[in-house]
Amino acid sequence: MGAAPHDVTVQPPHNPLDQAAAVWPPLLFRAVVAAAYGALTIFWTQPSVQVASIAGGLYLLGLAASAVWMERAIGLRDSADRWVVWIAPGFLLSGAVLNLWIHTDAMFAQVGALVLVIAGAVDLYVGIRQRRTTVVGRDLIAVGAVSVATGLLLPLFEGAGAHALLGVTGGGAVITAVVLAIAAFGYRHDVRHSAPAGPADPVN
Repeated sequence: MGAAPHDVTVQPPHNPLDQAAAVWPPLLFRAVVAAAYGALTIFWTQPSVQVASIAGGLYLLGLAASAVWMERAIGLRDSADRWVVWIAPGFLLSGAVLNLWIHTDAMFAQVGALVLVIAGAVDLYVGIRQRRTTVVGRDLIAVGAVSVATGLLLPLFEGAGAHALLGVTGGGAVITAVVLAIAAFGYRHDVRHSAPAGPADPVN
């Protein structure tokens, strides 16, 4: 048997509808995680640094889980791409543990900035690489840009306290939730309304 081609970037599901069926659940999961975190940052008006750190840690933990799920849904096959993609959940998990363990504004701002920029850069990388081969490419580019922007802004508000730090990350989370919810429900709608009519369907 011949060797497999070396530069096989991705082997997604067979057609766009199969891709949509695979990616809408992890997209919706990430949207729900982001929406829950965004809502907390809006409605908790006087958070302590402990609240911010725990909430931020749980948010990063949810993002790590969604990153793993999305990687499996997209179906990357190239070993180099898979290595890059697995950077995101590793850093997100590390950032989650550090924030859950150490409750300071500096930890939240600096570690949060690092992991959000790295995770966002990975989303941008995958989205750009796969924008012509998988339906979710443009969505990953959008949320990747939001994540990078949030991470770059976060250190600027380190001295402003927990409420400001939550506001910055929460704003990015709300934008992410809206973008991904629209995408997820759109793909879900396409899948549910694409089933071919059965042979016994009556014709009136």
